[in-house]
Amino acid sequence: MTTLKELKKLFFSLKIRRKKSEGNNNTTTIHLHGSNGFYIGLKLILWRKRRRVFSFISAISGCLLLLLFSSVYFPPPTANNLFLPRHSSVRHVVKGREALEYNFEAMFQVPASGGNLGRDLWSWSQSTFYYGCSNASKTFRTADIKTLPDRYLLIATSGGLNQQRTGIIDAVVAAYMLNATLVIPRLDQQSYWKDTSCFADIFDVNWFISYLSRDVEIIKELPPKGGKAWIPRTIRVPRKCDPTCYETRVLPVLNRTQAVELTKFDYRLSNRLDTELQKLRCRVNYHALRFTDPILKMGKLLVERMKMKAKHFIALHLRFEPDMLAFSGCYYGGGDKERAELGAIRKRWKTLHASNPEKVRRNGKCPLTPEEVGLMLRALGFGSDVHVYVASGDVYGGEESLAPLKGLFPNFHSKQTIATKEELAQFSSFSGRMAALDYIVCDETDVFVANNNGNMARMLAGRRRYFGHKPAIRPNAKKLYKLFLDRNNMTWEEFSSRVRTYQIGFMGEPNEMKPGKGEFHENPDSCLCQAKGIETFEEKNRKDAVKMSDEYQSIEDPDWIDVDYLYKIEEFMSD
Repeated sequence: MTTLKELKKLFFSLKIRRKKSEGNNNTTTIHLHGSNGFYIGLKLILWRKRRRVFSFISAISGCLLLLLFSSVYFPPPTANNLFLPRHSSVRHVVKGREALEYNFEAMFQVPASGGNLGRDLWSWSQSTFYYGCSNASKTFRTADIKTLPDRYLLIATSGGLNQQRTGIIDAVVAAYMLNATLVIPRLDQQSYWKDTSCFADIFDVNWFISYLSRDVEIIKELPPKGGKAWIPRTIRVPRKCDPTCYETRVLPVLNRTQAVELTKFDYRLSNRLDTELQKLRCRVNYHALRFTDPILKMGKLLVERMKMKAKHFIALHLRFEPDMLAFSGCYYGGGDKERAELGAIRKRWKTLHASNPEKVRRNGKCPLTPEEVGLMLRALGFGSDVHVYVASGDVYGGEESLAPLKGLFPNFHSKQTIATKEELAQFSSFSGRMAALDYIVCDETDVFVANNNGNMARMLAGRRRYFGHKPAIRPNAKKLYKLFLDRNNMTWEEFSSRVRTYQIGFMGEPNEMKPGKGEFHENPDSCLCQAKGIETFEEKNRKDAVKMSDEYQSIEDPDWIDVDYLYKIEEFMSD
């Protein structure tokens, strides 16, 4: 059959011949008259062919317009609609069993395998060239030289376990600056957690006193004065109080009364201190604060059981509890039910302002949903055969919220699944001790993943930097938010590539944060040393990492999304 293209060529050649023959003799004219019939017939055939092509193009155009109309008026569900029903799932076989993989659109097919990230997922190739270095210099004045008699500092911490940890660390530094004897800090027993544990129930108090004996003189309780109980003067210092602030606000009172108790003591010391005081912070945090033997024993047992299941595992601090979401003011698509439930919890904090959930999430201040965390990890290269330990309280939405994450990572574990009720009985009634068990597992894991930048996330990120730069991943929530919204409009390959790009600077890699950037417990740069002549990054990666790390939320910004900061706004009002 003659094609349209061949007919066009024939039509064009006849047209040229016709033009060349104009003006010739009658014989030629008669000949052309004979050709005109064929010419007209050929033109009619071409017209019919063009009409068919035009009809086909019109049909295609109509379909495209219909698709555009439906996408405008019936958009696909967005990533933040946590409770919307999921459709179009696809199954993959993993090691002889089926693992459900979520596939929301035909083009967005989540693979069961993690793919090739181009490096080792479980460690950094050059992390061995870094080490913690917090020993005092020869010029550092020891406790026996600088501690004055009859000058006692008491501390009342506030918040949960890791917030109280910051208070204990800074209490030692404050006592050193004031040349005072430190009384073992008093833990918060009245706040939201209502944990009745004292210092000695969670931390090895004798080890704490012994390890710091050269730095600060520490005693277990305030001695009596004149044979009677000594009631210290209670005051509160401003947040981020620097050494001059302590000298002008606390020292005069301490000189008059000889015993002062600082209340609600968390983040009451400046983030930026001289190197010797920063190193003292590290000695307290990474060496002196050791959990009690029962907690250590149970924590190590949990770690051993996870390592029996797999050579490597991830520990995930999910941070998706109802109180966390209520305090943050975030919204996850649960409709009136979610607004009512979280709104009722939010009323506990009367000083909280009305939030703009869309703005909060757009600014990267909302935890990812369990599903989004799972997709991020898969995009980074972790396959469905990876074992995940989840450190979390009661997740909002329960099993419905966890189902997508469990579908992506069916090897899903927690304290409750790898230990018996009898084994956990001595800890389960105390939130601080249960948090300590999770802290141990998250510290010992190959890869730690934090779903927000709260106290536990910062503490563990800094600790993992200090002890060998073990990977510590935090979502770049500000960038990922937009990506999750648009994920149904791209292929998995494009999505995973962009996740990996956005996560540069958020992976716990050596030198990814500038010195002095962020809160010190997260980035203890004064206590980190490296072997000379070691190139830690290719030049491009270093620049990208520093640029991305600027987006880290530091303590200089109001960290109001963390439940460990429940009292922050109230304290700002009262200070």
